Amino acid sequence: MDMHNLSGKLLIAVPGLEDTNFRHCVILVCEHSKEGAFGIILNRILMNSFIPLLKAFDIKETSVDMPIHFGGPVRPEQGYVIYQPFDRKYGALKIGRNIAVTASKEVLHDIAAGKGPKQYFFALGFAGWSANQLEEELIMDSWLVAPLDTAVIFNLPVGDRWRHAASTIGVDLGRLVHRGGKA
Repeated sequence: MDMHNLSGKLLIAVPGLEDTNFRHCVILVCEHSKEGAFGIILNRILMNSFIPLLKAFDIKETSVDMPIHFGGPVRPEQGYVIYQPFDRKYGALKIGRNIAVTASKEVLHDIAAGKGPKQYFFALGFAGWSANQLEEELIMDSWLVAPLDTAVIFNLPVGDRWRHAASTIGVDLGRLVHRGGKA
């Protein structure tokens, strides 16, 4: 594993991670380079319904509803949609073979109209790391790293995502002995 490029991987907070923003979190790393990293928390819900925010996104009506997730503490007013299958029309950042993330309102309009991507996840805010910050946190054993598992994003109940992501790499978080880490 290349610790300097975790794009498309899942970060799993170790049980002893003390930062309340990231306690028991699973984060999809959307982009990671020498300048830093950008990711979206996958297992925190802000609101159970998208409907109260329709006006804020210039949407008059919707044929679907979805929860709004807490994507991270950075820019909490900015919305991000992780979706599949990948479609260039949303000006998206491709993360995996067929998955992408975008801040485009157009994808929300398409979802509301029932003609958007097949699977989607909506969050406000993101998690961000400056140059070498994520690498230092990995060295301090604050995170486990797992391959991308789209079930964690789109299919599993939010409360099951943290443990499931760890289980994909053979880790039982209930049995993990941790010496401490800080994000």
